[in-house]
Amino acid sequence: MVAVMTMNWRPATAKDAVFLAELASVVSGRDFSADQASVFLRNWDVEIAEHDAAAVAVHLPTEGRGKGYGAWWVSGGSDRLTEIASRLVQLASATPGLSTLQVARPADEAVGDPRFELAYPLWTMVHDGTTWPRPRTELPAPLRHAQWSDVVPREFQSAYEQAYRDQRVVEPRDVSTWQRSADVSALAVSPDGRVAGFVLGFIEDHGAVELGPIGTVPSWRRRGVSSALLASVLKRCRELRLGPVTLTVDGDSPTGAQDIYLRHGFRITESLVAYQVRL
Repeated sequence: MVAVMTMNWRPATAKDAVFLAELASVVSGRDFSADQASVFLRNWDVEIAEHDAAAVAVHLPTEGRGKGYGAWWVSGGSDRLTEIASRLVQLASATPGLSTLQVARPADEAVGDPRFELAYPLWTMVHDGTTWPRPRTELPAPLRHAQWSDVVPREFQSAYEQAYRDQRVVEPRDVSTWQRSADVSALAVSPDGRVAGFVLGFIEDHGAVELGPIGTVPSWRRRGVSSALLASVLKRCRELRLGPVTLTVDGDSPTGAQDIYLRHGFRITESLVAYQVRL
């Protein structure tokens, strides 16, 4: 049994972010910085086993939402993955109010625990940097374009909860994290100040941009809101010479979001599979 199996959940620290960035770089073959790891770990609890090169993180459900999120990084074989998956289920099962635990794995790697069932494909996408679509950017009346600074936080929170209520992929972020996105965000707002749609962007190291959350409240869907907002954000990124621009999406989203991104010049760079356990 590896050490990570005997530890307890705790808030992540700056030291954890450094370790996780190094471990994620080794496991994925990509470069990750401690700053990137810190952003990811905000509001997550972790178990770290440094000498065994293993880390597990969980994002517990917020009030009124019974879905949790798990992630792990292990420098080792499939047996260790199975042990860590079991640990996630054990901890999730002991968490009051948690009804579903989700994890994501590369498409060619199974979880190895029969309790996890296949849920949906999960795509990482990047804008190609050359295909700059020119769809109509006008919003349907009476909506208007707005920036993050124009919006009352509680109105955004309400829109976010409505837009993601029926989604299988939910961004585990809070308002303090969203405020970092002011420079490359676009929102659709009604005359009474209600948010109808949003595309938030986070500027990362060396000018890279991570998009998300992206959503439209159900009553405004199928009317071009997301397309108009996405076009506005991409235009802003191009003007500021920011890139690459990446996002993560349910590859079989019931709202058809993946098709919007493909039309706007995004391509799939990594295909993951989401698994879930209903507790």
